[in-house]
Amino acid sequence: MDLLPLISGLVGKGDPEIEQKVEEFRSMRSKSKEDLFGELCFCILAANTSAQMGIRVMNAVDLDHFLYSEQERLREELHRVGCRFFNTRSRFIVESRWIIDRLPGIANDSGTSSVMRNREYLAENLTGVGYKEASHFLRNIGHFSCAILDKHILRMMSSVINFDPGKPISKKKYFELEGAFIVMAGELGVEPGILDLFMWKHATGRILK
Repeated sequence: MDLLPLISGLVGKGDPEIEQKVEEFRSMRSKSKEDLFGELCFCILAANTSAQMGIRVMNAVDLDHFLYSEQERLREELHRVGCRFFNTRSRFIVESRWIIDRLPGIANDSGTSSVMRNREYLAENLTGVGYKEASHFLRNIGHFSCAILDKHILRMMSSVINFDPGKPISKKKYFELEGAFIVMAGELGVEPGILDLFMWKHATGRILK
């Protein structure tokens, strides 16, 4: 598959659904710190599972449980609604609550260097959040400077870059692949987080979050 011409054609045509999703993400910057934390919880829930599961769990469990419940109570709620890895995810969420008051500042800290700095901060300091999850969160609150290297994107990139998308990716390799993704986005004249949406829709046939 010749990836760049394929994606270039998709970007060139535009996509109203993606445009609407981008505006939805940008509107998140003005949300409350509680809503922003809810979005972070979604990204923690979706990691190594699926966006569908993350959405389903967030819709089935009251936000107050993510914000205030003790870990055991949150664990019970996640278990009740069929969340995978409910033990570890409840712990990750409870241990991440210290960030809540800082989220509005992060949401409104724009510019590529600021976004990259915030991603590093989130990935280094939040339990259960790596570079992919931090990038996912920042994209979902309206910052598009980062690449979200999930399995669909990695599989597509492996058609033009020699690596095994099924193997764990080191921090060094993540940055190397992200650099290639950012170059590709620049060649197409679109921000990396928006290019991700085009590629994800091509790979899966739909846009979730």
